[in-house]
Amino acid sequence: MDPHCIPFTEIPHTSRLLADYLYRFGSVSQFYAHSPHDSSAFTRAAGQINREVSRCGAVADVLAEQNRRWGGDAGVEQNIERLGEGKAVAVVTGQQVGLFSGPAYSVYKALTAVHLAEKLTAEGTPAVPVFWMATEDHDFAEVNHCLLLDRRDQLLPLRDESAHPESVPVGRTELTYGVELLRRQAWKMWPPELAGEAEEILSSYAPGATYADAFARLLARLFAGRGLVILDPMHPKLHELSQPVFRRALEEAESLHAAVRGRDRELEQAGYHAQVHLRDNATLLFVMVNGKRVPLRRRGSGFHLAGQGEQSLSALLAALESAPERFSANVLLRPIQQDWLLPTAAYVAGPHEATYFAQASVLYEKLLGRMPVIVPRVSLTLVPPKVQRLMKKYKLSVTDCWHALEQVRLRVAAQRLPRGLSRQLEKTQAKIEKQLTETAAAVQRLDPTLAGAAETSRRKMLYQFEKLRRKAARAQAEREEIVGRHTELLCNWLHPERDLQERRLSFLTFVARFGQPLVERLLGEIKHPCPDHQVISL
Repeated sequence: MDPHCIPFTEIPHTSRLLADYLYRFGSVSQFYAHSPHDSSAFTRAAGQINREVSRCGAVADVLAEQNRRWGGDAGVEQNIERLGEGKAVAVVTGQQVGLFSGPAYSVYKALTAVHLAEKLTAEGTPAVPVFWMATEDHDFAEVNHCLLLDRRDQLLPLRDESAHPESVPVGRTELTYGVELLRRQAWKMWPPELAGEAEEILSSYAPGATYADAFARLLARLFAGRGLVILDPMHPKLHELSQPVFRRALEEAESLHAAVRGRDRELEQAGYHAQVHLRDNATLLFVMVNGKRVPLRRRGSGFHLAGQGEQSLSALLAALESAPERFSANVLLRPIQQDWLLPTAAYVAGPHEATYFAQASVLYEKLLGRMPVIVPRVSLTLVPPKVQRLMKKYKLSVTDCWHALEQVRLRVAAQRLPRGLSRQLEKTQAKIEKQLTETAAAVQRLDPTLAGAAETSRRKMLYQFEKLRRKAARAQAEREEIVGRHTELLCNWLHPERDLQERRLSFLTFVARFGQPLVERLLGEIKHPCPDHQVISL
């Protein structure tokens, strides 16, 4: 595999804040504690960690219990011991617990964390990769589906249509018997002779399993032998250990809200925009009420909870003391809770997620007194051999295939024009360009003020000729069914549902084609640190 890179500035919808974070860090350095491009930053971040032995040991006990249940191997056990004894820092990442692993970037986050932890360890800073599952999220529609490619290279969307109560954390949602049908459909990705491997990979998604357990077991299987520690924050003990963070979020709700709003204004003054928008009466906490996770709002000198009405600070503090498992952090407070529980030296963030930390950094300063290095995860497009052959045949790049389907179809059709016609069009275009250039030069010698008019005429004539070429390609496309098939195959692999491959296709699509060792192959081939999107030929 030979990776090449595409800067994020060439990828649609890249925000200015993200582009500056990746390529001009000096312009956003006031919003982050460390530069992701400074190798010494990891040592500094590690040195700022206050390892409280009792808390480290208690978290390690929870991790040992959870990872045993999910099939963690000896390497995972050893890494948990190192965390518990304060002998290693953590390289943390996390994502929602999507069906059949969700989008491929979920796996790429874990891949980056493993890669970085091994690199830091080799350089003298012992580090352990940790995957924080976002089990407390309650938007079931964000995790109940995935997109695969079957053996015929057709898009195969799968969705769990089970009823799910609104505002119930997704991590505790149980898979129903409907998952058996979804699993049988997912088997269509694997060739018949590897049905046994497919069954093993998909086995964690069974009736009665929770989304959290199914996702964790799949991740543990994919990263077997690499020491990836997996964490489910919904464990009651972790909520108990998080009480000091939640308590301050209650007691300082108004000032913390003001700090975030102040940072929002700073970002706007610098020409950026806030990634997380807080309501005027928002806090940083959710509370479980009658089995539902609802946001805690400020009201007057107290608080308000939907379903329970007005709440005083003293009543909420008492509830936190007696039942800490009812409380959970929002997207800005979650990193602080995470790094209170773990000795985090680096956090591996997705492209848009990295920008959240420009806001969260003010909370780190107030609540934790330190902040990890925010490292961009590896961003990948994987190109299988059949796709490579078609790209070469039709003289297409990956970015060419990111255009609208019709544009790609015409590019493919243009390469399939009859050889004689194609040569004639190229020959005629070259002749026209030569004659137009000579004519423009002659006109300019006659009257230099006509240079602009001559150039405009030249462009218009060439445009009309290119328009003729496109019409010929369209006529060819309509005559050849293979043009449609090849265009669809290219776009299904490289631009599924008009988005980056990693944002749509499940990583299991690639596992089905190239086997579980693909994780090891990628760990050996990815470029990291690298701020760009990488294209890897498989």
